Amino acid sequence: MNQKGGCIELVSLGDLIERDKLARFSRYLSYFILLANVSILVSFAVLAIFTRSRLVFNDFARIVVGIAILGIIIFFFALKINKKEPKSNLLLQSSFLFAYFFSLLQLTGGSRSFLFPFFYVFVSLSAFYSLFVSSALVVIALAYELFMGTYVGHQGTQNILIQDGPNILALISVFAFSSWLGYMYRKSIVKKTEMEGYTKNVSADQSKAEAILANIADGIYAVNTKRELILFNAKAEELTGWGQKDAIGLPCKKVMNLKNDQSVSICEKDCPALAVWNTGENITRDDMCMLGKGKKDMKLEGSYAPIKDSDGKVTGAICVFRDITKKKEVERMRSEFVSTASHELRTPITAMSGYIELVMNNNVCKIDDKAREYLTKAFNTAGAMSVLIKNLLAVTKIEDRKIEYHITNFPLKELAEEVIDVFGKKAKEKNVDLKFVASPNLTIKGKAIGRSLDVKADKEQIREVLNNLVENAIKFTENGTITVSIDYDDDFAKACVADTGVGIPEAGQKHLFEKFYQVDNSATRAVGGTGLGLYITRSIVEAFGGKIWVESAEGKGSKFYFTIPRSLD
Repeated sequence: MNQKGGCIELVSLGDLIERDKLARFSRYLSYFILLANVSILVSFAVLAIFTRSRLVFNDFARIVVGIAILGIIIFFFALKINKKEPKSNLLLQSSFLFAYFFSLLQLTGGSRSFLFPFFYVFVSLSAFYSLFVSSALVVIALAYELFMGTYVGHQGTQNILIQDGPNILALISVFAFSSWLGYMYRKSIVKKTEMEGYTKNVSADQSKAEAILANIADGIYAVNTKRELILFNAKAEELTGWGQKDAIGLPCKKVMNLKNDQSVSICEKDCPALAVWNTGENITRDDMCMLGKGKKDMKLEGSYAPIKDSDGKVTGAICVFRDITKKKEVERMRSEFVSTASHELRTPITAMSGYIELVMNNNVCKIDDKAREYLTKAFNTAGAMSVLIKNLLAVTKIEDRKIEYHITNFPLKELAEEVIDVFGKKAKEKNVDLKFVASPNLTIKGKAIGRSLDVKADKEQIREVLNNLVENAIKFTENGTITVSIDYDDDFAKACVADTGVGIPEAGQKHLFEKFYQVDNSATRAVGGTGLGLYITRSIVEAFGGKIWVESAEGKGSKFYFTIPRSLD
């Protein structure tokens, strides 16, 4: 039984039996029929030669001999058919059995023969094999009854119904009941087959999943809504020292006992599983630590995701975690090296810049124009090194989360105007028009009515953001215009620094805010830079819940946007 278009399609039992088994049975039946055919021919030949039996001259006996000869001829073709279509050969060989049955039936009294009830058995058995075969047998039986009554017995239809009616009614009843039983039987076999296939697939998928979990290089654990462990792989056993059988069913807190950098329990105060259930989004944390195998402190990085059922209801959470103790140690050593080196370099560079500036002072020293040119280049190089050191220190603080923010409410428009004033002279030197453009529409709708246009952030950090964006715009703009504008919505202020400079290729825009990335073109090579400014800018904006992006086309200028939350006052 196949499921097609929401309807049940009946198939024969032969379709449900394995092809090899069916072919084997059909082949054995072919040999059995061959043996029967040969036996009939030999018996008829013996009777014809050595006796004067009337059986030899009987019409039906000759028909049987003809069937036997036909069966022997077909046998050799039947073996070939059996290799390709065993079910067709089975039906072919079965037809010889029925031919002999009808011959015996005729010889023993026709429809009143003691063999006629065997029809009920054939109909019943065939109904389990195929509804088509069973129906064909019933039609043959009824046709035989009609033929024997009208053609042989010369009876009318009414007499046939009176005399053979019970046989006909019994045959139809047996057919109906057997067909229903056969249908239910085939249906149960199909369901059983489907269930076995489904079970095999589930078992295969489960084995595959277990193999993946067992061999994955990261620890994995999952919890239900009661925060009890329901999954614990081999790597998790290795990292925690807990066995899977012991851990499963226990509260996650008892096994993992996660803490943050300040040794405060994450499981009690800041459970990531609860966070993913509330937000429905994945969470990644690298500030966790635990007491691992061997009672050693271990720093962990974990990615958490909610587990949902088919209806979208949260049923638990899963975490993939790894030991990052060595990674954290390397980062600490790198951070200390950068910090120490930066501090050690800052003093001599500052002193060198001061001495060069002193030498270039006309009131202190008299130098010619050529020397002044060289000293100016040296002074600018020292300034660039100072900026690099400053940026390296800023990146180190950002990555170590050591920046202390002083959050206040302040007007972003006034801060933007201050930055424009600072860079006004530098812009004029490059013949660039740097200006602030007021937003054409400052009407705030909805819940923003009555609120101020101040933003909530660290003012000096946002000044650094504007400084970086305006300074970059001046670097890459010649004889053009730079505009700073601010727009507002219900929750954020959106600042835009737009220029008419060289623009940024589309391929470079997606990497623009990455650490140490610089667009590879002639303009950037001429201007230079550290590749850290926009990375720092993005980190600052995101620290206050905003975002930053760029819209640009090569040769047509750029627009840098960033958002900052508005104050609630």
